[in-house]
Amino acid sequence: MRRSLILVAAVLFALPAATAPVAAAAAPAEPPKLGAVLETCTTSALPAARIAAFVGSMPARAHAPRMQMRFDLERRRPGEQHWRRLQAKGFGVWERARPKVAGLVFTRRVTGLPVPATYRALVRFRWLTADGTTVRRAHARTPACRQPDLRPNLVPGELAAALDAQPGLAVYTLVVRNTGRSAASPFSVTVGPGSAEVAGLPAGEQRAVSIVAPACVPLLAIVVRVDADRRVEESEERGNGSRRQCPLVLG
Repeated sequence: MRRSLILVAAVLFALPAATAPVAAAAAPAEPPKLGAVLETCTTSALPAARIAAFVGSMPARAHAPRMQMRFDLERRRPGEQHWRRLQAKGFGVWERARPKVAGLVFTRRVTGLPVPATYRALVRFRWLTADGTTVRRAHARTPACRQPDLRPNLVPGELAAALDAQPGLAVYTLVVRNTGRSAASPFSVTVGPGSAEVAGLPAGEQRAVSIVAPACVPLLAIVVRVDADRRVEESEERGNGSRRQCPLVLG
C-alpha cells in the first residue's frame, strides 16, 4: 500500500473597505466575525478525494491596522487521547492582511489525508499597531473532520483442491473475502505458481476463485495470495498472503 502525502492549497480572501463600484444606496459590507469553521470534510476510499477545508475569519480593529492569522493542523488517531500537531505546507506560518481592509478571511485546504484519523485546525489571530506591537490575541479551533478508512480489504479464506484430469495438475478453489468498506477494483489471486484474475469484489462479499496449478504435496505448505500484484490500495495489506496446508488427500 502506498501512503499519500498531505497536499495543501490555500486561498486568501480580504474584505476591502471598497471592492468595486456599487450603487449609491448600497449598504457597506459587514466585516467578518471572529471565528474558525470546518468548511469541507469529504471522505473517500481514494486518497486524493479525502478533503478537509478550514476557514478562519477576523474583523479589523480600531488603532490596530495590521492583522495576522495562523493555522496549525492537528490530528488524532483511533486510540489516542491527545491531539498531535502536524507539519504541513501552508500551516504554522502567519499570514498578513492587506492594508485598509475591513477584515481577513483565510481558507486552508488539505487533501490526501492518511486514514483512519480525525483532523482539526487551531487558528490564531493577532492585531498589531503600525510599528508591529501586538495589541490583542485570540484563537479558535475548528470542528473536527473525521476521516474513516473506507478502503477495501481483501483476505484469503478457505482453500480446497481436486486433482485435474491432466496429470500433475490440480484445480484449487480459494475463497476471497472483501472485509473493507468499499468495492475492490480488479485484482489477481495466486495459489502456488498458478494465478487467476478477479474482475472486482463488492464490500462485504466473498467469491470462490478457481485456479489451475501444479498439484501440491499433501501435508506440505502452499502459499496463497490475494491482490498478489498490489493493484488495490487496501486498509490492511499484511493479511493478503497466507501459508496453507496442501488440501489434497494422500492416496
